[in-house]
Amino acid sequence: MKKKFFNFSISFFILFLFFSKFVFAKENSAAFFVYHRFGEKTFPSTNITIRQFKSHINEIKKNNYNVLSITEIVDHLINKKPLPEKTIGLTIDDAFKSVYKKAWPLLKESGLPFTIFVSTGHVSSRSKSYMTWEEIKELSDSGVSIGHHTVNHPHLVNKSIDVWEDEIENANNAFQENLGYVPDIFSYPYGEYNLQIKDFIKEKKFKAAFGQQSGIAFNEIDIFELPRFSLNEQYGSVERFKFAANSKPLAVKEITPRDLVIKDVNPPLLGFTLINDIKSKITCYPSHKLTTTMTRLGEKRFEVRFNNEFPKGRTRVNCTTNDNNEWRWFGIQFFRP
Repeated sequence: MKKKFFNFSISFFILFLFFSKFVFAKENSAAFFVYHRFGEKTFPSTNITIRQFKSHINEIKKNNYNVLSITEIVDHLINKKPLPEKTIGLTIDDAFKSVYKKAWPLLKESGLPFTIFVSTGHVSSRSKSYMTWEEIKELSDSGVSIGHHTVNHPHLVNKSIDVWEDEIENANNAFQENLGYVPDIFSYPYGEYNLQIKDFIKEKKFKAAFGQQSGIAFNEIDIFELPRFSLNEQYGSVERFKFAANSKPLAVKEITPRDLVIKDVNPPLLGFTLINDIKSKITCYPSHKLTTTMTRLGEKRFEVRFNNEFPKGRTRVNCTTNDNNEWRWFGIQFFRP
């Protein structure tokens, strides 16, 4: 009898340890991060210092974050399956050589899953700045997931549909030839897309697509507009990493305008509807020192007016609120050709 009770106690203890590690979140959400270069000090806008990167890894290991592969997170979001509390996903764009030489050894040692979004033309060029196909295959064979990032990393918004077709299909061929498979998750170069590009990526049977706007992913989010927090030397402190990783989604729907490319109407009029009941004040911060006027229309509808024209290129807008001591994020990126 004592032996049976002992065996039951051990089994219960093991189950307790398992579920205590993977406490399911009250809200099914995840924070994604994107890096580019590591320890390349001549490119501060896309580089993270090794000291900063090590501080991020240390924060992850010390404070019980659940780092999952982005494929796993995307599948959970699509199927509305519960994610563990404090779920994050790590991504790296462009496959620079410093990923292989400096980032991968640290990630491998820490046992952290991550995804590299590869622009195949840069890799095939044999440039010393980028990883080789042999190195990418080595990472892929070791369990690192590979994502699709076109051939030439163009500003897709400025290109024709024929160029989009070439960028996807030629990259598919390169992936198939060098890795034996074609990635099914996409990253928009520069985080730029319009409604037509997003629909095109859907038609190409990708499972999901990532931008470079800040924010937290959640169940009802458009899976082809997934946000990521960009990390570089200026915005790469461990405090910012921790703040973003512990934030919650400012869950919105009915976002207008649907197309984020600025053409005839500048500045645009941003509108969105809250999914949850949020009573706290929401503030939206545009880049380029633009200013806003915020109007609440009823309980859940908001309208954001900008007081100046958007400049050419990318303009990001981050909307945040502190709701019962939890910071919530929603981000969007406009593009003016």
